[in-house]
Amino acid sequence: MSNTLRVMVVALVGLACLVSVAQAADPVTISSLQAYPDAYKMKVVQVTGMVSGYQMHHFVGTSSKLEKCIQNFQVDDGSGMIEASYAALCQMGPILLKDGDQVTIEGHYLGRIDVKVVKKN
Repeated sequence: MSNTLRVMVVALVGLACLVSVAQAADPVTISSLQAYPDAYKMKVVQVTGMVSGYQMHHFVGTSSKLEKCIQNFQVDDGSGMIEASYAALCQMGPILLKDGDQVTIEGHYLGRIDVKVVKKN
């Protein structure tokens, strides 16, 4: 194997490790998010709690013409409550939530959680 190829392989392996670490969700309490918002800003976090204030919105993208389902809700983990938003293509069969569901959500923290992954517990 040439030196150039070895360097490329090492660089790719290192990059893959960094990406997986950067995208790993840190389980946190909502009270921690609220007490230290700057420490979590733009980080992927994981919160477990109960859904309330659920609202579903549908719209069709102007250029894509795909129907999007946007679910807005709050999650209460007993230490606090936080707003969350989960957007997905309706055709892909996203997990549909309702008030009272126990969930674990993962997403970017932006003062609220931009949800990427939802799991009903």
